[in-house]
Amino acid sequence: YTSGQCRSNFGLTAHDTFNFPELFERIVPEHREMVKAKVDEAVKNGHTYQAEYRITWPDGSEHWIAAYGRVRYDNTGAATHVTGITKDITLVKISEQRKDDFLGIASHELKTPLTSLKASLQLLQSIKDQPSPELQGRLIDTAYKSMMKMTSMVDDLLNINRVAEGQLTLNKSRFNIAELLQNSCNHIRIGGTYELLLEGEPQVEVFADEQRIDQVIVNFVNNAVKYAPESKTININIENLNNEARLSVIDRGPGISEDILPNLFDRYYRADHSSKSYSGLGLGLYICSEIIRKHNGKIGVESKTGIGSTFWFSLPLVSSN
Repeated sequence: YTSGQCRSNFGLTAHDTFNFPELFERIVPEHREMVKAKVDEAVKNGHTYQAEYRITWPDGSEHWIAAYGRVRYDNTGAATHVTGITKDITLVKISEQRKDDFLGIASHELKTPLTSLKASLQLLQSIKDQPSPELQGRLIDTAYKSMMKMTSMVDDLLNINRVAEGQLTLNKSRFNIAELLQNSCNHIRIGGTYELLLEGEPQVEVFADEQRIDQVIVNFVNNAVKYAPESKTININIENLNNEARLSVIDRGPGISEDILPNLFDRYYRADHSSKSYSGLGLGLYICSEIIRKHNGKIGVESKTGIGSTFWFSLPLVSSN
């Protein structure tokens, strides 16, 4: 007997043949000997067996299976059948792989600004007896930028830990979003390369954590600068839609492929933006989504390749009372 769920785990329907020789052939070659050895050991010693392995479904897709079983014997001691359970753990394995990838990225990304900071300080140390104001200024500027990169990454790591432990707290107050935007993203304005255009309804107010909402806006704008550098104008639109305040950050960059849009706010997810390499831990959008979720708001993205992207979030409006 095999349950419907067990058949489903192997990509089979109630009408498909279910037998162990065929199922064994569905196990990817690099895992077959491991599974066979575990089952043989269980048959020989009467123990239970546990195994995790990849299989290929009839449609060609690969899935991970966790199997737990015990061999049953007849009165003569001959093995007759196996009882046990199987579980599709594909999503768990994908999450584990993303986490492993993230840890590798984190160690690399933290090392890069640290190396730059160290080099700048070493050079400053070497010229302290023969100071050069021009060179010192450049080195201090480089060191400061490296320090700010590390600070941003450490903040992301601390925030992701708070999210994981359910300790992301909110300090809510009533404020005007347009007024917040006047003080937000000053690092972009000071640079002079990009123009931020505020559009829409400037009177919209919300009851939220002003610092956290500022964090979301800055992340959206930084992403527009990073992934759409040729889009020198970044539009920020505020709307009153169905008793919600909606803020959108719009760029006119290369856009994002439609197949990865649903994953952008996932934990540890990093999108592959063509052949370019970008710095960062890839945690920003996930943290943003958790901040908005804690506010009982909504968050999303709309994008078309070759046209640009719009990242948006909405929050409940402050009532007239």
